[in-house]
Amino acid sequence: MKNGANKTSDRKSTRLVNKEPSDLWKIPTPEGHSISERFRPEEFSAALRRLKPGKSPGLDSIFPEFILHAESALKSWFCDFLNSCMRQLKIPKILRRALVVAIPKPEKPLGDPKSCRPISLLCVPFKILERLIYARVETIADPWLPQEQAGFRHGRSAVDHVALWTQDIEDRFTAKQKAGAVFVDLTAAYDTVWHRGLTCKMLRLLPDRHMVHMIMEMVSNRSFTLTTGNSQRSRLRRLKNGVPQGSVMVPLLFNI
Repeated sequence: MKNGANKTSDRKSTRLVNKEPSDLWKIPTPEGHSISERFRPEEFSAALRRLKPGKSPGLDSIFPEFILHAESALKSWFCDFLNSCMRQLKIPKILRRALVVAIPKPEKPLGDPKSCRPISLLCVPFKILERLIYARVETIADPWLPQEQAGFRHGRSAVDHVALWTQDIEDRFTAKQKAGAVFVDLTAAYDTVWHRGLTCKMLRLLPDRHMVHMIMEMVSNRSFTLTTGNSQRSRLRRLKNGVPQGSVMVPLLFNI
């Protein structure tokens, strides 16, 4: 399975999979339901407050402090720049690239690639753009998520699942019945997100087609370069599947 392209699927199934997003794109955005209008100064300020100082920069070498301590004129220009990206559905190539740092795990053989923990460093301007979009999308998407989904949601955590599981065990024990549980660990979950399926889900969920187009523009056509402790870097490699690691939007997109 390569990003939804199954070699064993018949032609009819392939045509249906390709036709669905085409039909959904044709549905116009309802009047008064646009969420891709210009970012307001107060939205930009709220996104900056979520920006954490002391973090490493991406490949553009822009530290969070450069923007946090900038004069108001520069912040205003930067907000206009992000609005231009939204309006034109274009993102600079450098913002699509990630610097992946391979950190060795303790007491693991260094010759094995699995012995390293990859940390993905994204460009700070890209993170700010994500914060702005996330604030608009999350309020629409969260109510549609099932109640059983506790991960990556405000006010919820794995503790909710543990509490429900414990209660279920007690109820079964009282009724002299058996209780069962299934634990699923998804390998490389973020790296295997199907772009076409994600597009269809967002087209059904979000009323604004322009916003869907912008989000898919942010998660597609991405690339990365790998570096190790000796400061050597690999050549630029392109990502065909998944969503960017370290992204603010990733948990929400994965839930969708």
